[in-house]
Amino acid sequence: MKKTKKMLSFVLSMLLIVTMFPTMAFAKEEAKTWKFGELSLKAGDVLGKDTEIKNDAENREIRILSEKTNPDEKKDQKDDKERIKTEKEAVIAAAASWNLKDLTEKAKKAPADYLLKKADSWNGSWIVTKIAETETKDAIEIQIRTYEYAAVTEIQGIPKEIPGTTALTGKAVPENADQKQITWEITDAGMTGAVLDGTNLKVTNAGTVKLLATIKDGKKTGVDFTQEFTVIVKAADYTKVTEALALIPEDMGRYTEESAAAVQKAKDAVKENLPSAEQETVNGYAAAIQTAVNALTLLGADYTEVDAVLAKVPGDLSIYTEESVEALNAVIASIDRTKTIEEQQAVAAYAEALENAIAALVRKPVPADYQGVEELLGKIPKDLSIYTEKSVKALNVAKEAIVWDLDDSRQEEVDQFAENLKAALDGLTLKPADYSTVDAALAKVSNDLSIYTEESIQPLQTAINSVESGKTILDQAEVDGWAVAIENALAGLQVRKADYSKVEEAIKKIPADLSLYTDASVKALEDAKNSVVTERPVTEQESVDGYAKKIEAAIAGLTYKDADYSKVDAAVKKIPNDLKKYTDESVKAVNDAKAAIVRGKNITEQKTVDGYAAALEKAIAGLKQKPMTAQNLPKITKGVNQSGMQGKELSFTADFEAKDLKKVLIDQKEIDAKNYVTAGKENTQVTLKAEYTKSLAEGKHTISIVSSKGQADTVFYLKKATKSPDTGDRTQVMLWVILLGVSAAAVVGAVVYRKREK
Repeated sequence: MKKTKKMLSFVLSMLLIVTMFPTMAFAKEEAKTWKFGELSLKAGDVLGKDTEIKNDAENREIRILSEKTNPDEKKDQKDDKERIKTEKEAVIAAAASWNLKDLTEKAKKAPADYLLKKADSWNGSWIVTKIAETETKDAIEIQIRTYEYAAVTEIQGIPKEIPGTTALTGKAVPENADQKQITWEITDAGMTGAVLDGTNLKVTNAGTVKLLATIKDGKKTGVDFTQEFTVIVKAADYTKVTEALALIPEDMGRYTEESAAAVQKAKDAVKENLPSAEQETVNGYAAAIQTAVNALTLLGADYTEVDAVLAKVPGDLSIYTEESVEALNAVIASIDRTKTIEEQQAVAAYAEALENAIAALVRKPVPADYQGVEELLGKIPKDLSIYTEKSVKALNVAKEAIVWDLDDSRQEEVDQFAENLKAALDGLTLKPADYSTVDAALAKVSNDLSIYTEESIQPLQTAINSVESGKTILDQAEVDGWAVAIENALAGLQVRKADYSKVEEAIKKIPADLSLYTDASVKALEDAKNSVVTERPVTEQESVDGYAKKIEAAIAGLTYKDADYSKVDAAVKKIPNDLKKYTDESVKAVNDAKAAIVRGKNITEQKTVDGYAAALEKAIAGLKQKPMTAQNLPKITKGVNQSGMQGKELSFTADFEAKDLKKVLIDQKEIDAKNYVTAGKENTQVTLKAEYTKSLAEGKHTISIVSSKGQADTVFYLKKATKSPDTGDRTQVMLWVILLGVSAAAVVGAVVYRKREK
C-alpha cells in the first residue's frame, strides 16, 4: 500500500513538472540581445532570407519556434504535454551554422507546422518575436513570425490611346503596396520616334509604343513587379490633304513654271504620319496645297504662226480696194494677244483668217491721191467724246464734205478736203475734267477731325492738298485719283482709342487664387471681367470707365468659401457606437477631440479644420479595448434553451452588432445563409426559417452565432409537428396522467408487500 502511494506521488510530481515545463522554459525571458556567433539578435529584429545563424559555443542546440508555440497560451494539461512532445520532435540540432532559407527547407519535413511557420508561406524575411533560455540552459529558443509583404498586383492609369506627347502617371495597386515607385522603359518605339523625358513620353509620329513598367521589389523582396503596356499614338486625319492633292492637275506642263513650282513646294512640305496632336499642322498642309492649286496660271498661247502670217501683209495697201483692205484690217484688229494655251485653236484660227484676208486683197484702179486725206482721217481720235460738241461738229462737217473715188484729175479738190480736215483737227478742243467725285469726297470731310489720330489725319490732308483745278478730260483719271485718295483717306481715319488704364488697374487687383472664394462671387467677378469690350473709341470713354467700376465692385464682393469639413464628418462617423468596451482614457481622448471641433470656419482656416479630423482620427486609432472577460464575451440574450416545433420559425438574439456577424452553426456545422434571416443593429437577431426547422430532427440541438468578437452558444429543443389543431383542451391528457400515477403506485405497493412477506 505504501509503495503504491509513493509511486502515485512520484507520477503526480512528474506530471506537475511536465505541466510547468513551458512556463519554466521561458521563465527567464529577458528583453536583451543574444549572441549567435557574429550575429546579435533581439526581439523585433527582421531576418532576411540570407541571414546566417551560427551555433553558440555555450549552447548545444538552437530551437526555432513559431508564434503558435507561445507558452503563454492557456491549454489543458494534455495539450501541453502534446505540444512539448511536438517541440522536441521539431528541434533542429545546431551543430555548425545555417541560413534561414535552409531552415525553411528542413521545416517542410518537420512533423509540426510551427517550425518557421509553414514553408510555403515564407516570403523572404521573418521578425523575431521572442528569445528565451531554456530551463536547463542547453538550448536557446527563438520565436519568430513571418513578415506579411504587401505585393503589387497591377499598375493602373495608363491610357491605351494618346494624341501626342503625354505624361505617364501610372498608379500601383493596391494602395498599401510596400513599393510604389514606377520606372519606365520603351521596349519598342515603332515608327513613333518615342523617347522618355523623365515620366514624359515624347513622340513625333503616330504609331504604337510598347512600354515596360517596373516596380523594384514590387512582388516581394528581391523580386520586381513588371507590367507591359501598349500605347497607340493616334494619327492625325489626312483626309483634307488627300482631297487637296487630288485637285492637282495631271498635266502641270500647261501652267507657268512659277505657279507649278509653288504647288510642288506645298506638296513636298507634307510630313506623313503625324500624331493627332498635330492636326492643325496637317490641316495647314491641305490649305497650302489648295491655295497653290488655286493660284495656278496657264501658259500663254503660241502666236508664232500668227506672226509669220502678219509678216506676209503687203507694206503698201493703198493699191488695194478699200473693202479688201478693211477686211484684212478687221482680221488684224480681231487678234487677241491674251489667249492661253487652252485657246490655241482660236489663235490658229487667227492665222487662217489672216491668210484668207491677204489672199482676198483686190487691187484698185489709179485714183486721185487721197493719201493726205487718209492720213488726216487716221489722225481723228477714236474717242471724240472728250472734245467739245462745237469742235467735233466742225470736224464732222469737214469729214462729210469729202467726196471719194475722184480720179487724179480732181486732185486739188482732194487736197482741199485734206486742208479742211487739218483745220478741223487743229480746232478740236478738249472738254474740262469732271470734278464731281472730288467735290463729293470733299463734302464728306468732317469739320471736326480732333477725334481721330494724327497719323490717320495726315494722309487725308495730303490728299486734299494734292487737288488742282483746270484739268481737262484727258486728266480725268488723275482727277478721279484725287477723289479716290480722299475717299481712301476718309476710310482710313482712325478714331482715337479710349483710355483703359483704370480697367487694367482694376484687373491687377484680382486675387491670384480665386479657388478660395464662392462660385457665385467668382462668377460675378468673371462676368464683370468678361464684359470688358476692348478697343472702344474715345467717344465711349464713360462706358470704359464703367468696366473698371464694375470689376472693383465684384472684387469687393468676393466671399470666402466655407472650409471643407468632409474629413471631420468622415472621422466622426468612424467613432464606434459602443465605446463601453474601450478604456476610459482612450474614450476620453476621442470625446475631447470631438468636442474641440469648431464649425463655421472658412477655407482660409482649412488647415485648422483638417487638424480636427487628424486629431479625431488619431484618437480613434488610439482606442484601446478593455481586457476581454467572461462578462463581455458575446452571449445569447433571448431564446436560450427554448423549445419549438418542427416547421415553425425560431428566433435567437445575441448581444453584438449585426455588422460583426460571421456565420451560424447548428450542431457545430455551418448552415447556408438562405436558411435564416437577420435583423437588428446593436443586437443581432437570427431567425431560423420554418422550412429549415422542418428539416431538423426532433429533440435537442445546439446553435452557435459566430461574430468577429467571439461565439455565442445555446441549446434548443424541437417537437414533432402535429397535424391536428390544438384546441387547448387538456382533459384527456390529465386523465391519462392520473391513471398512469395510480398504476405506478399500485405496482410499487405490490413490490413492497412482497418484500415484507419474504
